[in-house]
Amino acid sequence: MIKTFISAALLLSLPVAAFASERSFERDGVTYVYTSKRSGDVTVLEGKAFPGGSTYTLTVRGTKVTGRVGGTPVSFRIAKPLAPAVQSAAR
Repeated sequence: MIKTFISAALLLSLPVAAFASERSFERDGVTYVYTSKRSGDVTVLEGKAFPGGSTYTLTVRGTKVTGRVGGTPVSFRIAKPLAPAVQSAAR
């Protein structure tokens, strides 16, 4: 379970995509696949951890993170807010 919380913290340190697109990373033999959506000052991360297929949904507001990991409620703080979504210029 502690691995899950450490992994969630690592997940939150990754840059947030401008659009909801699937991303992944691996840590300690576990592959985490997730999407992120940003609405105002809230970022929602949803995904699964493999093997096992545990699902997680995390809501990030500033430095506060709340949500569920494998059905277990979690709440913790991160050192700094997530980077704002990157916007590209339209032609």
